[in-house]
Amino acid sequence: MLRRRKYYVIYPEYFDKGRSRNQGRRVPLSKAFENPSLPRIAKACQLLGLEYRKEPDKAFPSNWWNKQGRLLIRIDKKDKVPKEKLIKEIAEKARKLVPKKKKTVGKKKEVKTAVKTTRAKSISARKKKRAKK
Repeated sequence: MLRRRKYYVIYPEYFDKGRSRNQGRRVPLSKAFENPSLPRIAKACQLLGLEYRKEPDKAFPSNWWNKQGRLLIRIDKKDKVPKEKLIKEIAEKARKLVPKKKKTVGKKKEVKTAVKTTRAKSISARKKKRAKK
C-alpha cells in the first residue's frame, strides 16, 4: 500500500499550457509547456537528482479517462521542499527538454521548387483555357 506521506504525487497535467489553473495547471504560464508527457517530466526529475517512481496506468482525477500516468517523488524528511517549489523546478527543467525538430537541408528546397513549378503550370493552363474561349 502506498504511503502518501513519503511521496509527492506529480501529474503531467500540472505543466500543461493549454489548461487553466481551475483545470489543474499548477505552474505559471511562463513555466508551462505544450503536451507534457510522463517521460519528459521523469527525465527532468532525473536531471534534478530526484528519486521517483513512474505509474503510467494512473490518471489525473478530473481527467480520469485519459491515463497519462503520474510520478511519485520521494520526500526526504531532512531536506523537505514544498511541493509547489518542487513542481516549479521540474517545470523549468522539463521546459528546456523540448524535442528538437529534424533538420531537412536539401529536401526543403526541392519541395518548394516542386510546389512552385506545379503552381506555375496550373496558372499557365488556366491562361491557355481562357485564351481559347
